[in-house]
Formats: sequence, structure tokens, C-alpha cells
Amino acid sequence: SWEAAASSIDEMRRTALIFALAALLSACGKEPVYVTPVLPPDEGTQTPETPPAQSSGNYDFSVVQSPLDASMILTKGYILRYYSVMQSFALNGDGTLYGVQVGTSTNNYLLNITHRGINTESGRSYMQLPFAGHGGNMCVERDGSTDYIWIGSYGTWNGTKYTNSQTVTRIPFKPGAKLLPKECGEQYYMPGLRNVSPAIDPDADLLLVWGLSNAESGTGYFKVFKLSEAKALPVSQIKLDRAITYGGQDSGYAEVTETPTIAARNLSALTPVANIRLSGGSLGDGSHQGFEIHGNYILHMTGGGNDSTPGQASAAALTVMDLSGKIMGRYPVGAISSLEDLNTYGITDTGFMEAEGVKIYDDILYLGFATKHSADEKRMVTIFKYVIKK
Repeated sequence: SWEAAASSIDEMRRTALIFALAALLSACGKEPVYVTPVLPPDEGTQTPETPPAQSSGNYDFSVVQSPLDASMILTKGYILRYYSVMQSFALNGDGTLYGVQVGTSTNNYLLNITHRGINTESGRSYMQLPFAGHGGNMCVERDGSTDYIWIGSYGTWNGTKYTNSQTVTRIPFKPGAKLLPKECGEQYYMPGLRNVSPAIDPDADLLLVWGLSNAESGTGYFKVFKLSEAKALPVSQIKLDRAITYGGQDSGYAEVTETPTIAARNLSALTPVANIRLSGGSLGDGSHQGFEIHGNYILHMTGGGNDSTPGQASAAALTVMDLSGKIMGRYPVGAISSLEDLNTYGITDTGFMEAEGVKIYDDILYLGFATKHSADEKRMVTIFKYVIKK
């Protein structure tokens, strides 16, 4: 009958509506919550607030404002492989250092990863990653007896350097290896971002990816995922968002421009633990110079060396936020403010101190810098250490 047919149609509509609402609610539950942190109006001395209950500990980050003294100096006066600037670093539990730098002259298509003792020239080994990018942040994960390097990959030539990596790769460190992006094994992809770099906290099961937005000019993101969930993602064939140019120059490879399809794990399939929007791509004045994740903390280094104005102090600051995007403090690095102290301790006689990375291990905070002396253009490695546990 007409009534029965109408009733049947109404029931079908109700069922369809229920499924549509369920799908909508499910999708909304997976939508990331974007948080835009707001810096305090005074970028000078800040009093850190008590961390929330889920934080990784009760830390005092204001110690980075302290003036330089000998106890702060973990290492100084050593190079990695080339005389170029260290871009980022990581420390190993065995007392060794990993550092990444861009090659010089005809090798500027390479990211060079150096493994070395902290205060010795002996025992250095190297691994090279052609066309990977700029190496803005790296980290090391120990798995059994193997050290895995996390770093940006699939970079592109912009006319002066390789930049705008579109993936994060996880690769075992192999002395002497030279691996193209497609040879690096694990790749992690976050659609919509470029210039991506990673940080990890294996103890807290966290992976942090920083990158610049393709769609929003002058905008960056910190996206945090469960590390175990990221590793468990299936590998699929993914076409990158942006075309890349690589090869040519003096690399020994033919120049290619393409938008490749690669084998990677797609991080957009995961619900972020935190999703923090950064106006300008970084927090505060100065260039983006590295970041770290440690439990509930995200640490962000900004600053710049005084390369164009010798004799003037460089500047660097550490901003600390929690995973909700709440700013917990912003602290200028006091150890680089005195040209006299830097010269007295043999670090630099020019004041050139370019911030290059931040790490936390065992309640010790480490800040990396590229330094130089007036006698030459060699960029040396300096790392300061701070006890931050209250």
C-alpha cells in the first residue's frame, strides 16, 4: 500500500540519517584540535609555572639565563666533518655525539651525519644523505644495538641549497653509507607540510613533527603522534604534495624535476596527541633553530648568529610549552651574552654563536651552537649543559 511504502521510505531515511550522523560524529572525533600558543608580552625573565600533573617532571628551565661558567661546557672547539655549520645534534648513552651538517662547495647536495666522541678527534664515522634537505632537526633512537637516525628527507633544490623536506625518514646509522631518499627505508609523510623535521621521546612514546604549511602562508605546525602508532602504520604508495628538483650541479646525478610517488607511512591516518599552530612558523624573534619533545614538554629554540656584525653578541631563546599549547616560559640564553666570557673560555672571539638544537637526557638540558673564531671561517661545535631537575 501507499502507506506501507511511505513508512518504508521514512524508515530508510531515518536509518540513513543515523548513519550520516554517526559518520559525522566519528569524523569530528578524529579532527585535530588546532591550538595557537600566545607568547607572554615580556620576552625577558619568566617564572616557570608548575607543570601539569601529566608532565615529565618538575623542571626549572630558567637556568638557561645563567651567565657562562666552565661547568656548562660539555664540548667546544671540535668540528663534525666539514667546516660548515652544525644544523642539529643528538647525544648517545655511550658518551658519543651525532651531528648533522650540510656539505660545503661541491658537496652542498649532501647531508652529512657524523658520529664521534664528544671531546676527542678519534673514532669518527660518517654517513651521507644526498638530496635529503637541510637537516634542521635530528634525533637518534637506540633499538637493540642499532642507532636509528630520524631526519627530514625528500628535499628540493631552491637555487642555493636543498630544503623543504617532505618526509621524515628513520634509518639505521651505517658508517660509510650514502643513501638516496628512496633508499632510506622507512619514510613518514604528513600531507600539507614541507620543511619537516622530527623529534622523538621513546620513553613517552611520542613523535613530534614540525613543518611549514603549504596552504597557509607564514604558518607552521607542531604535530605530536604516538610513536608506536606511527611505526605500526601500513606502508602505502603516496604521491608527494610538491614537485622536487634534485641532481645536477656537481652531484654526479642527472638533474630531475618530478613529483614522485613513494613508499611511506601516512601520518594523517592518526589522531594527533597535540596539534599546535605556529604563526610565522616559530615562536618569538629569530630563526627556527631546533626543537625537542620530552613528556608533556615541547622545547623550541630560536635565534641567530651575529655573522654580519662581528663584535656584537648573538641571541638565542628557549621557549617551553606543554602539549596543550600553553606557554610555560621563554628564556634568553645567558651564556652567549658576554663576549668577554666567550673569549675567556676559548669558545669564540667574535661573539658568533648560532643556536643549533636542543635536547633533554636524564634531566639534563643541552643547547647546541655553531661557533667560529676571527682567524678563519671554520664553524666549530659548542654544546652547553644545564641541570634542570628541581
